[in-house]
Amino acid sequence: MRSGFPKRKVGALGAGLLLLVLLALAWMAVTPQSHFPPEPHPNGYYDFVAAGQMTSDGVEDYQDLDHASLQRLVSAHEEACKRLREGFGRPCAVPLQHAITNFAVWSKDLMSLKRLAKLLSAEGRLAEMDGRPGDAARSYVETLRLGNEISRQGFLIARMVGIAIEGIGAQGLGRVLPALNPGQTRVVIRELENLERSRVSWQEVRRAERLFMRQELKKVSPLSWPQGLWQNWQVLVSTESRHKSAVAKVRLLQAEAAARCYLAEQGRAPSTLQELVPQYLTRVPEDPFTGGSLFYRPQTTNWLLYSVGPDGTDDGGVRAPRGSNKGDLFWN
Repeated sequence: MRSGFPKRKVGALGAGLLLLVLLALAWMAVTPQSHFPPEPHPNGYYDFVAAGQMTSDGVEDYQDLDHASLQRLVSAHEEACKRLREGFGRPCAVPLQHAITNFAVWSKDLMSLKRLAKLLSAEGRLAEMDGRPGDAARSYVETLRLGNEISRQGFLIARMVGIAIEGIGAQGLGRVLPALNPGQTRVVIRELENLERSRVSWQEVRRAERLFMRQELKKVSPLSWPQGLWQNWQVLVSTESRHKSAVAKVRLLQAEAAARCYLAEQGRAPSTLQELVPQYLTRVPEDPFTGGSLFYRPQTTNWLLYSVGPDGTDDGGVRAPRGSNKGDLFWN
């Protein structure tokens, strides 16, 4: 009896494997050498890590706390919040060379950064309970800003954590937005526009990820490179979609805040998003999935505002079900 694949199939598989190895070698050849970008000095990233390390495990349960317990939690972390805000006053970048060459050590910092985001959210929730929506909005905008800053000059996993942190901030800001007066709303719009001007680009993440992959591939046999690169590409594709969704949420919040401010001051909904420029917005926010403006349709004193979402198709304002990429994306 004959066993195994026919000779032609074995030959085809061997040729295919050889081609993949050659492509991986070519990728290594054209990918920039490990010239790590310089860090800013001082680097706000270290302030964020230090502040995160000052947080306790109790921060994880902030959503379940009553007012008195939440107040004690926030008061106990005043120094952590102070250190965090010192970091906002400095340039920030992931220490890329340290993160890549000492990945196991560096990756532990990511958990403390997520706790720091939850501390900011706890501060915001307390302000909501106390009837201080403007202060709550500031905490949530700072959470969004933290997610962006800890992604700067970082590779894929840093951006994944940044996206998760931005999600915490967007949820809180969306909840408090209807309670803001026009003056407070204008502050939020200005801060969100500042965030957009300093937004970490996907190209920046890709460049850092290539440096990371070069280091990782050096640790394994070249025969395993094609599989590693293929898996990395799949994760990149899915994370790019999540990155764009996070960006879209912030831009939708920005446009929603401007439309609400317009309605409060003009007594009617804006006819178009362009009508919000320049009094409420410096420019119409762009849908990251299309490159065009966000979709807006006035409806008497209300409106329909959305992004086409990951499927890239305008579904007419049909909300995407949770966990699905089919349908449109809304700020809330």
